[in-house]
Amino acid sequence: MAAQIPEAWIGQEVTVYFGLEGYRQPGILKSVLERGIVVQSGQGGEHEHVFWYPHTSVLRLMRGRPRGAEVRSF
Repeated sequence: MAAQIPEAWIGQEVTVYFGLEGYRQPGILKSVLERGIVVQSGQGGEHEHVFWYPHTSVLRLMRGRPRGAEVRSF
């Protein structure tokens, strides 16, 4: 999976689709690691969160945010 994620996307807004329920998490792609990806959501302060997603849990990674859809996030 790591080979499929463009490193050129680092620093750009992405949406991670993960889990059996197909949850979505928008944020900024911070890094692509051998075992997973790191995504930061929020703009600092108490609303900022950093998430690590193992490649095995990522169903899809999309650059940008989905249009016309409500995004469920954690």
